[in-house]
Parts: sequence; C-alpha cells; structure tokens
Amino acid sequence: MTEQWHFISHDRDPSDAMAVIRATAPGGSPWYAGHFPENPILPGLAILAMVKEAILGEESVRGTKIRFVGVRRVRFRLPVKPDDGLILSFSRSRQEEKLSYSFQVFLDTKPVCSGLMTAEILAEDCLEEKISEGP
Repeated sequence: MTEQWHFISHDRDPSDAMAVIRATAPGGSPWYAGHFPENPILPGLAILAMVKEAILGEESVRGTKIRFVGVRRVRFRLPVKPDDGLILSFSRSRQEEKLSYSFQVFLDTKPVCSGLMTAEILAEDCLEEKISEGP
C-alpha cells in the first residue's frame, strides 16, 4: 500500500462552470517528514503541488492538456498544520497558446497562499510525439 501525500476533491455544480476544490494533507503524509517534527508545518512546495493537481484536474474536465512552465509572485501568509482543510481557487486567462492561473489558497476564510502559475497548451500531435520518442 502506498502512502497518500495529500487529498484533493473537486465539487462541481453541473449548472455552474465553477468548482470548489478542497485539499488536505493528513498527519501521516510524507510531506511532513523532517519538516519540523516537533511542530509539523506543510511545506510551501506541497501547497503548490496541490494547486497544480487541482488545475490539472479542472483542465482535464475541459479536455485540455497542459504543461506548466512557471510559477511567480507566490506569497505564503499562514502555516498549514496536519489535517487542515484548505480551499483552493483560481481564475484562468488565456493569451494565444499560453494559460495563466491566478490562484489563492484559504484556511477557512484566512488566506494561506497566492500566486500565479503559467502553462502552455499541448497539442495532441505533440503528446503523441513525446510518447513515441520515449524518455
């Protein structure tokens, strides 16, 4: 059995394009290994991984394949403890083949983290080439 690093859930109202994305890292998550054993805090990288996974999930619903190319203006404002329930939100903007996601992460109503992730849209042909070329 593999360890679960974190959990993401997407709650979608079929009549609305918006999703409520919830995330948590359980107390036994490997994210906490060595990150202050006496006072465990979720590393910022783990929060960014959750945001990335949430965006990928939403894009897959749209049928869009993307590759992340950058992260900017990230601000961490509040520590996250084991089992804290987070709410992730983001807005998407498009400029040609580039996408930008302005994101915010909340613990209840308190801001935990915000920033901007950028991605490029992958064409189906591009995906097939990468698969056939191998590593």
